[in-house]
Amino acid sequence: MLAVAGVVALVGTGCGTSTSPPKALGKPAHGPIVSLVMARNLNGGKPRGLTQYFAVKDRSVYAAAYLGDLHGATQLVMTWSRETATGLKVLFSKEVPVTSYGVAYTSAQVGSAAGKPGTLPAGTYQVSATVGGVTRDVYWTVFTPAHTTAADFASTTKPLEAGPSGSLPQYLPKVPCVAVQSSASMPSTTDVRLIVSAYCPQDRSNGPTRGIVVATMDHNAGEYLIGRMKLLPTGILTGSFNLNVCSLPGGSNRPGSPLYFATIIYYRGNSKNYSGSYLLPPAHLAPVVIISSSVPAAAQVFPGQKIVLHVTGSEPVAFGAEDPIRSITVTGPGEKVVTSRRFTPDRHRAQCGAAPLRKTIKLSYVVPAGVHGPLTLTAMSVGLGGRAGRSTITFKVGS
Repeated sequence: MLAVAGVVALVGTGCGTSTSPPKALGKPAHGPIVSLVMARNLNGGKPRGLTQYFAVKDRSVYAAAYLGDLHGATQLVMTWSRETATGLKVLFSKEVPVTSYGVAYTSAQVGSAAGKPGTLPAGTYQVSATVGGVTRDVYWTVFTPAHTTAADFASTTKPLEAGPSGSLPQYLPKVPCVAVQSSASMPSTTDVRLIVSAYCPQDRSNGPTRGIVVATMDHNAGEYLIGRMKLLPTGILTGSFNLNVCSLPGGSNRPGSPLYFATIIYYRGNSKNYSGSYLLPPAHLAPVVIISSSVPAAAQVFPGQKIVLHVTGSEPVAFGAEDPIRSITVTGPGEKVVTSRRFTPDRHRAQCGAAPLRKTIKLSYVVPAGVHGPLTLTAMSVGLGGRAGRSTITFKVGS
């Protein structure tokens, strides 16, 4: 089905018909850095295992920048940082020589401790890449898999240090237009960054070369134009697009949802179809819980006094697909439940977008009599995948 829709769109844009071409749902990515991704390794000149989640037992992480037109050879700088309570702390920076349309990469790794291979320190990190006056950032995180604890790895945890780095020129295969290279990543809860390219040089004997990308998340809802590809002077036909999956009819931004796409190329008088797919990444992080109060934290309160609280549970927004918020519960002294709210728990509900990933409740709490010492209220938010985030607020109790 993807091929049929794509050929119709391709012919409509290339044969001078009066039919208006369909509106592209993807936004072209321009500039010296087309995309910045994290990967488990680098193989065959291409980042493999694109992800923003790494387990503590992993031992290396790669960052790769897909480059646009740099107007000649230059230098790219990648900086690796870790998020701390006081902000980002720079771990190291690397300078890499680069050229147009290539891929630049740097990596971080851990050494050995006590004769055992080191493991990644849990936490949130950022990699930033700068070239040609433009900077792109990507966040990634190290999590502890289920049925394990950070303590299992604490004895071998080592700080991150710089690993291999370099750059790879644009790859030109010997045989033209027989394969398409593609890369997909998800830098937010709704957007997929899709890059496709093929070597399809245009000359007098080959005739015109054109290409489009179409996609769907629901074959019954049809296939839709994501964007038109651009032919570079090197003969590479390429397209780089940012696609909000919720703009697709039948689209979903739930973890594990499939995005089907096809690259359709008109070359040497024939249309060629190359299909691909991308599963939205799984979620590994707990919701972030924020408590705002009509009475400042650590202030003195008295029995019978009313405190108005706003409690927000929200999924992280910079790590790809996330599960909706399932519930928010607030407990008081003795773990007594003050209030508990449940939200759409149906994993298969078609709702798409950011709204299910952030929920806020309002409640009034009356300071009970007989409380001695500090009064602590605990808010817990649980995502649909079962991960729980917590936050507390504490007051002094006067008599």
